[in-house]
Amino acid sequence: MHTSYSVSPPAVYAHRSVVEEPRYRERLDRVVAACANAPEVWVYDDADLPRMLGEEGLLAGRVRMGTLDDPPDPILLFNTFRFDGRAAEGLKRLEPFCPPGDNAAGALAGYGAFVWWSADRIGATRICRPCWRLHFQNGCLHKCHYCGLGGLLVTMVNVEDWLERLDALIAAHPWQETFLLEDDAEVLCLEPELGCIGPIIEHFGTLDGRYVVLHSKSANVDWMLDLPHNGNTIVVWSLAGPTQARLFEPVAATSEERIDAARKLHDAGYTVRYKFKPIIPVRGWREEAAETVAEVFRRTRPDQISLCTFMWLSCEQMEACLDVEQLDPAFVEAARSSVSEMRDEQTRPFPQAVRAEVYRHYLAEIRKHDADIPVALSTESPAIWRELGAELGYSAMDYVCGCGPNSTPGRRRLACHPYRDAAGPFGGFERM
Repeated sequence: MHTSYSVSPPAVYAHRSVVEEPRYRERLDRVVAACANAPEVWVYDDADLPRMLGEEGLLAGRVRMGTLDDPPDPILLFNTFRFDGRAAEGLKRLEPFCPPGDNAAGALAGYGAFVWWSADRIGATRICRPCWRLHFQNGCLHKCHYCGLGGLLVTMVNVEDWLERLDALIAAHPWQETFLLEDDAEVLCLEPELGCIGPIIEHFGTLDGRYVVLHSKSANVDWMLDLPHNGNTIVVWSLAGPTQARLFEPVAATSEERIDAARKLHDAGYTVRYKFKPIIPVRGWREEAAETVAEVFRRTRPDQISLCTFMWLSCEQMEACLDVEQLDPAFVEAARSSVSEMRDEQTRPFPQAVRAEVYRHYLAEIRKHDADIPVALSTESPAIWRELGAELGYSAMDYVCGCGPNSTPGRRRLACHPYRDAAGPFGGFERM
């Protein structure tokens, strides 16, 4: 591809609505032409999806990448959003054919453009702000060992329709200032050939006091440098130390490449942030944390930094997808000895004491370079916020995070209650 990726998808599918509209077909053709193997495009209709999911195993590759000896590039599937109010019907039709919890179903059905993310979806075990999140893709090229979003990459192509509905969403929810685009995909990976993320950046550039947040592990940013973003795009890099990036995030950009990409965009006027997420305690993680943090401040001036240890998986699942011989033995032992304690915790496999140790180390390294930059915890527990809040200088109620609904550039602290003041209604907007 023209991007920093070389992609050889085992198959390419396009919904009939894509191939029959010239603008959409052009986007499809550009991406396919840039693939290393110039694959044939299979055209499908909604009625074909049960067969594709069942007999053809469209989601068979949706496993944690580290459990595979040699993960292939994902299947590419091009689709269009439907804004017809029939999301529940579309999802129900695919439910019998999709593994429980697989979030590809919405994209395959053509729904889920705008999703209400609420704290009550994750319970009281993790702190995360309620907000509307924006979706355009589902899947990733990066093959990170701990991730289950490989195997299939679904992308929509009708960005013009999407932007029209986005304006209505923003108008109906004036309390939300910043909008995260995608937590189910790497949205930079098919650009500039896809030609959809650029128009989103440019559109936000025309808005007053509204910002789009892009998450990335990519260095594919050169195509963004001259876009008229007008300071309304925030790019957050998920950052890792060099060993973690090399061993466990094999197709993503290296640590150095991510920081260099951030420098390019910072120089082009974008707001740059970092999330050390997930922090995997590899052997020598303390030294690599110090080196990576130093490189961050040597080359860029981030607006905010968030921290999050490796979590979401049980100890058994961690050992199935990561080479534990590459991890700090003390942390492996802590995870193994805490299996019962952490069994029902979403912050598993590492207990609070060792997670707090990681955060204190990173915070100390960051403060060596910047005494005032906001530093927050991402998707962490109320208990660890109570333990570390005074050291961070924030509480779980007033910290500014990397991608929350009111995390505007330069904001140092929230002025309003992030849960009480978030509001619907949902009517007229798609959600999964």
